[in-house]
Amino acid sequence: MDESPYHLFANYGEKDSIFPKTVVEKNGFYRSWKPYLFASGFYDFILGKESYFEFQNKISTLAEEPNGVSLALSCMVEVNVAGGILLHSKYPNPGSHFVWDAFLGVTPPIILSVGVSEPGFEGKIKKLQSSVTSEKLTGIKSFVTNGGEANYIFWVTKKENVNPVYIVPIPKETNHPCVVTKESFHTDFTPLVSHLKIQVKDLPISSGSILIDDYGELGLELRLKELCSLVSLLIGKTKVLSTYDSDLNLERNKLIQWKESFLHGFDGNPIKEKLLEGFPYPILPLLLTVTRYYQLEKPEDLKTIDPDWQLFVWEDSLTKYLTQLKKRNQTS
Repeated sequence: MDESPYHLFANYGEKDSIFPKTVVEKNGFYRSWKPYLFASGFYDFILGKESYFEFQNKISTLAEEPNGVSLALSCMVEVNVAGGILLHSKYPNPGSHFVWDAFLGVTPPIILSVGVSEPGFEGKIKKLQSSVTSEKLTGIKSFVTNGGEANYIFWVTKKENVNPVYIVPIPKETNHPCVVTKESFHTDFTPLVSHLKIQVKDLPISSGSILIDDYGELGLELRLKELCSLVSLLIGKTKVLSTYDSDLNLERNKLIQWKESFLHGFDGNPIKEKLLEGFPYPILPLLLTVTRYYQLEKPEDLKTIDPDWQLFVWEDSLTKYLTQLKKRNQTS
């Protein structure tokens, strides 16, 4: 990795940068960086060329840079979640389906997103309402990460007691007759990451667009991958701070050692059972040390220093379920 995108951040947005901000504003943040990420091997893990540990080290290094947490999150979600679905799909081998081009460096870049969240589903897959009838999709997805720039959504639906996943091209037409709502938005934390809210009614999809017959238990594995990756992002984000404070440096080194010992033995794509062994992942001691460093009362207050800290303290119902599941497994 002699040539890497990391150092480009130093001049990001400046007129003499080889990657000026105007390019991003035209093409989208993640889309603009994908060629650099591909050239630097950020998709090697999903292509079977390196270990999960090596991938985690790369996104950790990326998170050290200004704006790096936003880019690391976009990359992490596409690899962990969209890539994770592909690895469990009917097309598990790179190149076996055209959507694999998202990880093969094609030009122009292709971006994959995943649609799970729906209004009122509360993190429970069984509450999803999106459905496909007679090769027509009807449903809504309220928080599709990378969706504002994506070409495709891996749309999780409901069919009786299972949850099929379909490849859904995102309609680009302004007044598409089957699109009820399509709204791109950003959050306060990782503000350069695009998200999408989209609702469709009777959107035609091909019979061959089904990827997985049942998302089911796979959702737990993918969420664990996301949470595990937050360890790497936090290690990266606290690198500079650790040079200013000995306690912070100590806790950061402890987390680095934990990550190395936990991930180093992973062979291939980490499965749910293996990921669950290390859950809940021990980021709290480092977060508390950062909180004390800034003389704040609780980690939730860190967002007043930098909204990106909110990424590490936000908790959803699925995360709570995973915590309960781990406790049950320990007592059984």
